[in-house]
Amino acid sequence: MPTILAADIGGTNSRFGWFEARSGSEPRLLESCAVPTAAVRSLAELFTRLRDEGFGLRPGEADRIVLAVAGPVRDGRVSRLTNASWGVDPADPANHLPPGKTLLVNDFVAQALGCTLESAKVSAVTVQDGPVRPGVVAAVGPGTGLGLCALVPLPGGGVLPLPSEGGHAPLAMIDRHEFAFLEFLQARTGHSHAFGDLVVSGPGLSLVHCFLTGRDLPPAAAAAEIGPDSETAAWFARFLGRSCRSYALCVLAWGGVNLCGGVAVRNPFLADHHEFRREFRDSPAYGEMLGAIPVRLVTGSDTGLCGAAKYGAMALGS
Repeated sequence: MPTILAADIGGTNSRFGWFEARSGSEPRLLESCAVPTAAVRSLAELFTRLRDEGFGLRPGEADRIVLAVAGPVRDGRVSRLTNASWGVDPADPANHLPPGKTLLVNDFVAQALGCTLESAKVSAVTVQDGPVRPGVVAAVGPGTGLGLCALVPLPGGGVLPLPSEGGHAPLAMIDRHEFAFLEFLQARTGHSHAFGDLVVSGPGLSLVHCFLTGRDLPPAAAAAEIGPDSETAAWFARFLGRSCRSYALCVLAWGGVNLCGGVAVRNPFLADHHEFRREFRDSPAYGEMLGAIPVRLVTGSDTGLCGAAKYGAMALGS
């Protein structure tokens, strides 16, 4: 059967998987490996480390190679990763990747595809119930930044992923308390406005917590201090709900919203929060329809890796 070498390349770690593509079913994971990438300076060096770890599938042996990376893919390459100081160009001879077999995809496209797999659905938590209906499915993920992607159903079956850098779009502040937070953000970061990557993310959780408590902590430490009843959780859940509502309305996500990303997965109460649901439904024209959209929190650890393999299977026609 055709083989797929999939990679979910992150700023701290990269996960690699050897998958078997099976016609009519989901790719099957045969072997996986995590490689530290914080000190890596190139894609070629990353593959060298993978080889040194004893990973069983060489790039030249795979029928498809799919690299899921943070950053916009243009002309088949990413000039610089969002979370690293180097870029990815599969055509660069230094990378020794087989021509015509290597695909580059935005990491959140892989996340969105991974959320639709049966393995992901098993571990999903219902945030808002609603009827399952055909339509666009949105994925929203607060992590190092805010990831967004929409999956558009195609008439003949399958989906068309729509990559997005909507995490850099402005995020509205709507009352005097939030206006004070905006002034705090402007003074702290030098940015003229709030946006998803800045606020609805791990660093954003730290900023919200610092504004409300005066405690300036890194994201993991800030998350460790909060709980479902904390003011920080209520504020962050409200901003997350606002971001999900805006994106669901932009793409008409009647097929559902899948929440993923490290911040939501490690702190599920931020999604399963009354402020999230209230804000998500807060629309004068479409509140009733938003209230009927199913929202799930996908908690699987390999969602992006399996989604990259799914992208490879789609390219193979499996």
